[in-house]
Order: sequence, then structure tokens, then C-alpha cells
Amino acid sequence: MRSLGLRDPGDFYRLFHGRRLEIARGLLGTARPTALDVGCGNGFLTSLGFTNAVGIDIRSSRAVTIRASAENLPFRDQIFDLVFAGEVLEHLNAPAQALNEWTRVLRTGGRLCLSTPNGRLVRLKGNHPEHKHLFTARDLENSLARRGIKRIKVSTIFVGLVSGRRLFEFLPWKALKSFLLHFPVPSSISYDLFLAGVKDPGAS
Repeated sequence: MRSLGLRDPGDFYRLFHGRRLEIARGLLGTARPTALDVGCGNGFLTSLGFTNAVGIDIRSSRAVTIRASAENLPFRDQIFDLVFAGEVLEHLNAPAQALNEWTRVLRTGGRLCLSTPNGRLVRLKGNHPEHKHLFTARDLENSLARRGIKRIKVSTIFVGLVSGRRLFEFLPWKALKSFLLHFPVPSSISYDLFLAGVKDPGAS
């Protein structure tokens, strides 16, 4: 998650990122398959122990294996057991094309996992200046299902009705902050969404 250099006196961004890592571990499991980290930044999958993950991004970093667009992957069909895209889809010009590409390179039975802000609560205007599209959990579940991604699980982080950064600045107890980040929140009012599913044998 890029904080754009914002002040973080209450440690919201740092603790939020830690919670994202926890959720991803639960969704991705302990196996270390052939994995693609889309929009990898500094290496989200690498930080989870995926030492052989292929990282793609339009910007260079130590974690980037290939500089490439998330909408046009330079890989043949069905070569990855896992495709992960964390906080990427909302930045793209053609998110539908990107979903097609991520599904294309995923093996049958492989897992696709992504995270994105909850579009039901987060607005384009006044939000992250690089966000071009916003999605609800239902939007993404339907989009993934149409592409043959089944057994979709949705996980949520934090309530999106308040500013976490402002709230955490005034909360003195780390344990309470952790509790708020772990408290179950319906997808309709969550701040951030994780979705993970498995590619069906009938998917193209």
C-alpha cells in the first residue's frame, strides 16, 4: 500500500499493511507454487516468503523481475499456480483486460487473489490521485465468476466509515488499534477488500 509520503503519527498505515500481510497469508496458504506478483512494488509476495515469485511492475525495484503492464502480460497461457495483485486493479486504464490476462496465465486449479479499496465507500474524487476505477465486492465477485474463478472468498479490513489515520492518531493503545483492524467488518462498509478464488477447469 502506497501512502504517498503521508504523515502517519498513529501508525495506521504500518499496522494496516501488517494486517494485509496476515490476510494474504491466510488466503494464499503455506505452499510456495509458481507465483506472479502483479504490480509487485517492493515485493509483496517476497515479504510472505515466496522467494521465487515473478514480480512485474511498470517501475523498477529489487523485486521486479520484468517491467511490464498488468494489462498485457508477457507470458504464455497457464504457467502460474498463483497470481496475486495487491492494490493494482484500481490504478489501471483497462481493468477488465487485466482480469482477462491474469486468468489467462493462471493454471487450471490455480489461485487468483487480489485486493482493492472498497468502491462502495471510497470515491474517486479526493481519493488517491492515481486511482482510475473503484469496485465493490459484488462487482469483483461477478467479474471473477464470469472468467471462471470459483469458490471465491472475500476478506475485509477495517470499517470505511471513519478515517483510520485520524482515528489512530488519537488512540493511545496499540492493542485497541490491532483489535479494530482484526474486527470482522461486512464488505459493504469495509475500507479494503481481499478476494481469492480458484480457476475452474472450464475457464478459458
